[in-house]
Amino acid sequence: MARQRGGVVGRRDELTDLVPPDGRGGLVVLRGAHGSGRSAVLAALGRELRADGVVVLDVGFGDERVEWDLFGACAVLAAVRERFEDLDADPALGASISAVAGLCTPESYGSPARRSALLAEMGRMFTRIGVHSRVALLADDVDAVGQPLFALAPAHLSGHYVVAGCTGDAGRPGGSAELCDVADRVVELGPLPDADVDLLLRRVGNVPVDPAVPAALRAALGPLYGNPATLLATVAELRARDRLVVAHDHLCLRDLDPGCCAAPIALPAGHPLLTEVGDGPARDLVVLAAGYTDLGVDDVPALAAATGRPVDECGREVDRLVRAGVLDGDAAGRLSLRCPALGTTLLEQAGCGTVTELHRAMAAHLHAAAQAGAPCDPSVLADHVVAAGAALPPTPDLATLLHDEAVRVAVLHPDHAARRYLAAWRHAGPGRGRMRVQSELVRLLVRNGRCELLTGFVAEIVAEGPPEADPRVRSELAVAAALAALHCGRPVSAAVRDALAEPGYEHCPLRFCDRWFAGEPVELDDLVAAFAHLTDGWPRPQLAATLQDRSQRRRRARFGIEVAFATRALVPVFEWLYGADYGAPAHGALAAYHRVVQTYATGAWTDALCAARELATATHGDPLSRQIAQLLAAEMCNWRGEDRRAAAWLDAVPADGPFTAIRGWVACGIRYREGDAAGALAAGWEAYRRIGSGSGDAGGWRLLVRMATVAAEAGDAAWTARLAEETSVRERRNRATVARESISLLVGLTTGDETAVREGLALVRGREHRPELAWACLATGLVAADPQRWLHEAYEIAREIGAPRLRARAKQLMAGRGVAAPVARSRPDRFSDIEVRIVELIRDGATNRRIAIAIGVSEKTVENHLTKLFLKAGCRTRHGLAAASLDGRLEAIGA
Repeated sequence: MARQRGGVVGRRDELTDLVPPDGRGGLVVLRGAHGSGRSAVLAALGRELRADGVVVLDVGFGDERVEWDLFGACAVLAAVRERFEDLDADPALGASISAVAGLCTPESYGSPARRSALLAEMGRMFTRIGVHSRVALLADDVDAVGQPLFALAPAHLSGHYVVAGCTGDAGRPGGSAELCDVADRVVELGPLPDADVDLLLRRVGNVPVDPAVPAALRAALGPLYGNPATLLATVAELRARDRLVVAHDHLCLRDLDPGCCAAPIALPAGHPLLTEVGDGPARDLVVLAAGYTDLGVDDVPALAAATGRPVDECGREVDRLVRAGVLDGDAAGRLSLRCPALGTTLLEQAGCGTVTELHRAMAAHLHAAAQAGAPCDPSVLADHVVAAGAALPPTPDLATLLHDEAVRVAVLHPDHAARRYLAAWRHAGPGRGRMRVQSELVRLLVRNGRCELLTGFVAEIVAEGPPEADPRVRSELAVAAALAALHCGRPVSAAVRDALAEPGYEHCPLRFCDRWFAGEPVELDDLVAAFAHLTDGWPRPQLAATLQDRSQRRRRARFGIEVAFATRALVPVFEWLYGADYGAPAHGALAAYHRVVQTYATGAWTDALCAARELATATHGDPLSRQIAQLLAAEMCNWRGEDRRAAAWLDAVPADGPFTAIRGWVACGIRYREGDAAGALAAGWEAYRRIGSGSGDAGGWRLLVRMATVAAEAGDAAWTARLAEETSVRERRNRATVARESISLLVGLTTGDETAVREGLALVRGREHRPELAWACLATGLVAADPQRWLHEAYEIAREIGAPRLRARAKQLMAGRGVAAPVARSRPDRFSDIEVRIVELIRDGATNRRIAIAIGVSEKTVENHLTKLFLKAGCRTRHGLAAASLDGRLEAIGA
């Protein structure tokens, strides 16, 4: 449980239940699992009771526990002595304390008469304690006491208020269950709600938390995600491993492995679950459940035989682990880990050699049983062969089994299939069969976006010796290696290059990778020439027509791909190139950049910023793609009203770098949003001068359109004329398809041609790019004779994508053109733009003064807004408002 600035996070309802009604006595049990925050809640309760004038006796039964002290009298006596001066008790209290101390010995517990005398003296002591003052006894870890009912009965029977904290764990010694039976009430400490977990993480980092962090922790910890102690210990472990860092004012999780897979999260050493598992068969069971193979109850006899243990012993361990909440079983008998992070820790502790040896033993036993005619599930055998890796010597008769099992699951479980294909290739001997498996595996990995496996597979082929002399095979491997390098954000290794490079071949994919990672200029046709021939046998209907095809359909398709390639977005390019034979990656630098570009375009800006921070913390990847992501992040923050963050993202990209035009586009937008039209045009033109009108850069067209929008709104005839001239010059020098929509918008904005601007709007709409569609609607609204439809659409898009500053801009244009703003279609309690911004700032930990400065109002105005927000949200505190926002309740009100 967190006890940082601001007090306990969450547990408000539990604390309310623990406060004694009308100061009366009673016995209340506070029951919660290890790490649920019992101690923190008891400490918070003690503070509240002391503030109300109650003398609190804090008894820690788990501190320096004495085995023979069945009643916990030593701990109770220590608490009384500690607060003796505050008790204002009967003068005879000192004598009672001495009497209890004299009886609190091992010998007393050996005699029934002396045990009774000890209880009687403890009762007299508590009767004398409460003569002149209210007293509460808060006892923690009562499970540690042999007979907790007798430990607390003297205080309870004397009329004092007693709160007993326990786990209620039936597996521990003691009588906490009896205590619950006689208690006036039992308060349960369940897992923290997600909103409170988010606040706890926010306090730990002292900055807003990137949404990827709680998502990853929830997946790794399972039911322990709401356990405060486990959560805080895991966060501390991530920090110690340098995986939890602050990036752009957010607490972010990063992967230090330069591969494409998200690294798993481990439980810290010393966690109680690790002790619960122990060693021997229990650890083997958890290791198997945590790994690649499935584990079922039916696999227990095989495990016992493979490890030389009795079946009964292994079965008992399964039952124990299920009771302890380590394993979970379903109706089909499959066993899984409730907390995946536990398995990660045990796999790390065991080491790769120990784990593969366990799988080797399982595979060898199952294989021998199958050869002897015993029933054997081929999928189970295949998975243990896969997991055994090099620990199992090549066995040719297993190759057919592995291949058949790979084909069987290729559609529904491609990851399983890929690993089985790889194992089949390793176990197969030289020949055409092995080459067929090799080609099938390359295709499967490309189709499912598993380029980190593709990198390792090509490296393994090369390491075995010179690749196949067949030029088609070598070409396939070269393209596969280059494709994997682009996706994983790592140049091709020297060994692979030496084995597969084709000297003198201009369109060698490995050479394209060199140019890409070096930041050299590359064209879309260069990529097509290098990668289109991945294999002649793969159907690619997208390439049925040549790239010079001038049909309207092909030009539209080419246009979208050129726009993507101009911003180094390779995923849509490869989707266009390979069609169904290509799968977008789920992890890695290229996947993160693809999410930035894609979610920026769809208007899911929170997700886009999350992906941009992932790129910013990555230790690998294409640095130029990272710069574009940073500029898009600056653009989003600008229109979301996050000025400081927008400036930080913009400053991260050099002004004289390769994306001067896009940087100028963002800088122009910031000045425009600030109301400085002259400054916006000057900043945009300075950037444009650096790239020159001869550049075919798509960013240059985008910058000109933004400048023309600013000039048209400002009514600056001089700038409009200059931009019209520059449009004409640039169009003559660059007739690329990518410029068509920009030219139409520019002609419309600089000449007032409504037909032209609407043609540009139609082209933008065809790309389904929400932010650019909003800007195109604003441009059309500036020119059209009847602007209402376009300005209203821009306003709605800005509202939907969460860009309040852009929505305000649309509203301002409406006022300038005599258009009424859209009528709100929501209830009267809908949140205003300012109220939404105030909630965001509260979640970031801003004070009223900081909020007032951020939104440009007085502190008194902020207080008035907070009063309204409390009424709308149905809460009374800033903490409650933030929790409601994190829990999604405010969005429901404002919908």
